Amino acid sequence: MNAFDYGLLLYLNHLADQSPVFTKVVVAIYDDDLKSAFVAALLWWAWFDADGTTRQAETRARIVAGFCGSILCIVAVRVLAAALPFRMRPVSSDAIGLHFPIAPEGWGNWSAFPSDNAVLFFCLTMCLFSISRVLGTVALLDTALLIVVPRVFVGVHHPTDVLAGALIGGCAGYAVVREPLRSALAGPALRWMRAHSASFYAAAFLISFLIAEVFWPALRLLRGIAKLAAIVR
Repeated sequence: MNAFDYGLLLYLNHLADQSPVFTKVVVAIYDDDLKSAFVAALLWWAWFDADGTTRQAETRARIVAGFCGSILCIVAVRVLAAALPFRMRPVSSDAIGLHFPIAPEGWGNWSAFPSDNAVLFFCLTMCLFSISRVLGTVALLDTALLIVVPRVFVGVHHPTDVLAGALIGGCAGYAVVREPLRSALAGPALRWMRAHSASFYAAAFLISFLIAEVFWPALRLLRGIAKLAAIVR
């Protein structure tokens, strides 16, 4: 572990020891999914704002491109995590001599770098910033203070995991809302919306749910299918 990561994690350990009530609050925030769903809610706020105007059409194209970008980001993160050297999460490492307020079970087989939460929600935050500074600022505060920081505090990520994730997600979000990539990503979906709005909004609801869950239900399903295929063979 590098000195930057260790120094910051050591400081957070001292903070947790000195402020047990604060630690319980942070753990409660970490465990709650509402903070993730809030970003999805902001996207829907922007979607229905300025109804029927020319600006709304561009806004919707940016949001669809952001949705597509978020899916691509999750795929990219999974590929990076598999391709890069495995990085043990702080909460699962006994060697660093630190302690954390959550149990380490379940994290030992997942590489820490980069943070999929940081990649996903910084991508969507950048999308919201391209639509509205107010919504983007609210999303940034939610992402930074309620999604990313608690994950470092409880030892699920090193600080550099989330910094790298924020950089990847921010760059991806900036790219997908710019032309011509925006039109390429959003065009088919918007044509689908005009042709059959019922099925479009059903799919959009499902994607919103997956965003709030950081796509874990889909990843678990894919892992289950892969295990079943291996058994059948």
